[in-house]
Amino acid sequence: MTSRRWPWLLVVFLAGCGKAEEAPQDVNATATVRRARIFLISTDDKGPVGCGDSAVPVEADLPAPSPALWGSLETLLSAGKRYEGAGYYNALANSPLRVERIERSGSTVRIYLNGYLEIGGECDSPRVLSQLTETAIQFQDVDKAEIFLDGKPLEPLLSGKG
Repeated sequence: MTSRRWPWLLVVFLAGCGKAEEAPQDVNATATVRRARIFLISTDDKGPVGCGDSAVPVEADLPAPSPALWGSLETLLSAGKRYEGAGYYNALANSPLRVERIERSGSTVRIYLNGYLEIGGECDSPRVLSQLTETAIQFQDVDKAEIFLDGKPLEPLLSGKG
């Protein structure tokens, strides 16, 4: 007697493989993921960022499985202008930045970047800070993000006081 389970299991397996993988929600910053959310700018929507903008999550594929926070930040920094056609603005598009290291202290992360910022105008400073911060604090185990550029706190640098 032949079993009819095999074709049924194959169909279930193939159906599962065809699903689009979504970025995991409510994951820890250190969880290994293949997709993540990055935060880009939706302009002119009367939001609290920049000149009436909002930082909004966008699903992104990571180049390789990575810790969620590290992979999200690297993907954001390398996104360039890729999402402009979808109506999003990336205030970091012209800034050659890399994640140097990430340190943790409880639910606070310290993100150390190296490179330099090219800011497109007075609206871009709060956009940059919001994109980086929102990308970091989206994880369930991160409540606060402190961001440094070449060892100096980013926020005073963006405000012109650093």
